[in-house]
Formats: sequence, C-alpha cells, structure tokens
Amino acid sequence: MNGQRIGTTWLRHGHSDPILASSETHDAAIQERIDWWMGYWDTRARARFGRALVRMGRYEHFVDSLLAARRLPASLRYLPIIEASYNPTAESRVGAAGLWQFMPRTARWMGLRVDDLVDERLDPFAATPRALDYLERLNAQFPSWFLTLAAYNAGPGRVGRAIRALGGGDVRDDALFLKIRGSLPPQTRDFVPKYLAAAIIAGDPASFGFDGLARDRRWLFDEAQVAGAASVEAIADAAGVPVAEVERLNPHLRLGLTPADAPTLVRLPLGSGVEFADRLAAIPRAARVARSVHTVAPGETLWEIARYYRLSLEELRTANPTVEPKRLQVGTRLVIPGREGVYANPPPKGHR
Repeated sequence: MNGQRIGTTWLRHGHSDPILASSETHDAAIQERIDWWMGYWDTRARARFGRALVRMGRYEHFVDSLLAARRLPASLRYLPIIEASYNPTAESRVGAAGLWQFMPRTARWMGLRVDDLVDERLDPFAATPRALDYLERLNAQFPSWFLTLAAYNAGPGRVGRAIRALGGGDVRDDALFLKIRGSLPPQTRDFVPKYLAAAIIAGDPASFGFDGLARDRRWLFDEAQVAGAASVEAIADAAGVPVAEVERLNPHLRLGLTPADAPTLVRLPLGSGVEFADRLAAIPRAARVARSVHTVAPGETLWEIARYYRLSLEELRTANPTVEPKRLQVGTRLVIPGREGVYANPPPKGHR
C-alpha cells in the first residue's frame, strides 16, 4: 500500500527525486513507521498537519524555486512540515528555531545572525537558503539522502560515529542508513519515515481529506534597507501601514528594533515601500528608536537597569551604542527597547 502511495507522490515530483524514489522506502521497518506516522497525522495530529499545509502556502513558491535552482530533491519542500509545521517562529525545547529548526550554533556557522536583538532563524527568507546550503554540505559528506536527513536531525558527528562503529561503510548509500538506524537516537531513527509519511500526505492532500483547506496566499512584499536602529513603530509610520503588518513580516526582529550596528533589510507590505526611505529619514533619529526612555539615577549601573527592564546587557547596549558602561553618567537618557508603558519609569526606590 505505502509503496504505491510513495510512487504516486514521486510521480508528482518527476522521476528524479532520489528520496521518494529510493528502493529503501520499501524496507519493512521503514514501511511500518511510515504507516504509524500517517495514522498519527490523519487522526490525533490532523489539525496540526492541516495548519502546516495552510501556512505552507505562504512560502512554498519561494522554497520550490530555490530547490529547483539548486537541483535539489523537490520533496525537501516537506521538511519544514515535520520540523516546524511551517511556522516561522516555532521554537523547540532544546533551542532549535524557525522553519528549518536551526540550533543557534549551526545557524551562526551558516551565516545567520542569532542574538537577543535579531534572530534570522525566524526569517524564512533568510533561513531557507542557509538551510539548503547546510543540506548540500551534509549530502556532500553523506552522499545518501537518507543519511543526509539523519545527519540534519542528529548532527553529522552522530551519524559519522554510527558509521565508524559499523566498520566504516565504504559505500554511503541509503542501505547504509538502514544498517546504522538501530544505533541512532529514537528521534533520528524515525526521522526518515516521518519525512516520507509527510511527503505522502502533503503530496496528495485530497486523498486524505485535506483538499478543503483555504491555503495561505503566497507572501508578496517590498524590501527596504534601514540604516541603524529603528523601532517597528517608526518603520510602520514611514511605510504608512499598521505596526502588526511590519511585525508579521519581520519576526526576526525579536525586540521590535533594528540593530544600530549594521544596516537591516526589512520587509514591508506590498506597495508600501514607495518613498519609505525618505519618510523614515524625515523622522528624527531619537524618535525612530524611542519606545521608552530611562533617565539614569545616582548609583545605577547599566547592568541593573537592563535587569529591571528584563533585557540582557547586550540588548540595552545595542539600543544605546554610544553609551559606555564604565562611564555611565547621572542624567543620561537611555532608549529602552520594549513596549511603551510596560515598565515603570524611573524604577521605584529600593528596586535595586
């Protein structure tokens, strides 16, 4: 049964998809776990899978175009379904985040900015090319897509150790994945059949009763460079759009503030980028970032102020790049990146 369903999905992508066309998909143990995952998503997690298909509509054209340009397996479009339900702001208990569930260290290694102010793992349009870069690197190391997917989930070191424990594995093919599968962590052991099950359902949603879903429309937007720090309120004001729209398109701005230390590409609702740069330039620099202001009182340190406002010291310093912690003077006005009115200002006596 599953072999036939996999074949149907494979035909939708053409005969060149090496993941769906792998003969190892017919292994009895893999088939058993495919069945389990299909049953899970068709019953207990049906609503979650449906939401993933709805969100997928926003990004699939972008993902598909990159996969095609790189001649990567078209079925990799389904990887964000099992990683994040196509939710760009998804974060796991172990610290992975975004559509592609990058860990911070891997994301930085691949060139994404990840800090308290900006987390590009949450930006689908920045993270997707880096995720495909990573998959290409893994596939060069493990020229088998089953091994590549296992390494994506568990890390190349874990997969490499499993191969060495087996004796080296001169031929690194999908059959080798089946040989080392039992020595991999349970989540990784199940990752390939989970992926295949998602491809079966998402590749033919009508057959599983998902044809009535109203898929999200493809996201179209303008892009603009913002030099230095600016709040999402200032950006929205310059673009003439609601703040919520700027936040929706820029989830990677974790504090709703662009960094002061580098130009930032921001996304705006389609059509609102016209004259945006001139309008933003017309907003006084202080007003671009002032979400709330704290006046330094005698005896206060930058660390204490950051703690009061529930910020890291890095966040506070990024919002105030000209302030030196060791030379903090009474009366200095600090920009506090955060929602206006959330905190008392100044802090009550004895708070420290």
